[in-house]
Amino acid sequence: MKRNTGAAIVAAIAGVLLLIVGVNGMAGVDRIFALLEEWFGTNEALRILAYVLGGIAALGGVAVLFGAYFVGTGRVRTGKLLIALGSGAGILTLLLFLARNAVSEQFSYLYAVLPAILGVVLAIVARFMAKPKPIL
Repeated sequence: MKRNTGAAIVAAIAGVLLLIVGVNGMAGVDRIFALLEEWFGTNEALRILAYVLGGIAALGGVAVLFGAYFVGTGRVRTGKLLIALGSGAGILTLLLFLARNAVSEQFSYLYAVLPAILGVVLAIVARFMAKPKPIL
């Protein structure tokens, strides 16, 4: 099995888990554009980009599933971007998610939190597994 095929399978599993729980990457996109707005001020082009990326991130598991498709068909860079946007997946995001749940003691309903954590972890793993072809 090729490396990107394995990454696509892992991303598809992550997408299904994120769909089940309803996790999306919208919070990560909001934070990034709030920071950019502080740096560059309110800019119409920046606002349009925020709406487009926010719309993709709001799809959550669906965006991750589309990312898995793109990785599996060889369009790895596009797939990795969709996986990142759909899951909000990053090590920092995962740690913040875990810290927020630990502080609010929301681990009591483990059936809802565990699939979300597993989905985000699998999305991170899929992004690291997928390797695009060199540009040149």
